[in-house]
Amino acid sequence: MDVSTLYLYALAAAGCGVLLSVVFSDLIPSIDQIFHPTLILSFVILTSAFGFGLEHLTSLGSLVILLISAGISLILTSLLHLFIFVPLAKAEQSISFSEQTLEGRSAIVIIPIPEAGYGEILIDDVSGRISKSAVLFEGPALEQGTKVIIIEIKQGVAHVMTYPTQWKEEMFL
Repeated sequence: MDVSTLYLYALAAAGCGVLLSVVFSDLIPSIDQIFHPTLILSFVILTSAFGFGLEHLTSLGSLVILLISAGISLILTSLLHLFIFVPLAKAEQSISFSEQTLEGRSAIVIIPIPEAGYGEILIDDVSGRISKSAVLFEGPALEQGTKVIIIEIKQGVAHVMTYPTQWKEEMFL
């Protein structure tokens, strides 16, 4: 079997591995902390692609081509990790707001919030309107249209209470 055929088989297997990794990545939640399949498979893909190309374009020995391909792939995979995967892991879902900036803001209840359940609130922002799931921080159930204040946000859920009308009067006296 020719060495370039081995590179093609490795390239195809790693490509299928990436597809399977993307489709089934949520089945094993902490798999990325044990090993990073995307980085490993991208290293194999790049090594195979460069190896296949160098086998056809140069007359170097197969071991030298493998070492050159692995070196180039190591550099490119490291750059991929540093400049794409690390920033993506630290990024939030949206770049227009941070959940911490929503704490202390007022909102309107759009789906009633029962005493022991979930509802939904709507927050007006300069970048648009934001809807969030909400639960009661304290107080009775809230009907649709009630003005609330966001006390805190835990795991993407806003903990709210009724917006006291006396606050507004006291603040502007």
